Amino acid sequence: MAVTNINVSDEELNRLRDKYPAWHIWMSQARRLWATRKGQITSGRHRDARWSMTIDAGTSEDLEKQLEEQNFLG
Repeated sequence: MAVTNINVSDEELNRLRDKYPAWHIWMSQARRLWATRKGQITSGRHRDARWSMTIDAGTSEDLEKQLEEQNFLG
């Protein structure tokens, strides 16, 4: 996987964190954005196969699209 050299401001990270409080959002040392679900997660035998505990993206826009989809999936 190629490393994406993105520059996301603290303001943008805080905006995402405020908009998605059920997710822990951070930028890795590899300069990728990550989000993982917070709290106690119950098992879901009937969950959609696209449901994820943790997601990553190369841009804040891509991360936000994935967060929207994940929120829809539960």
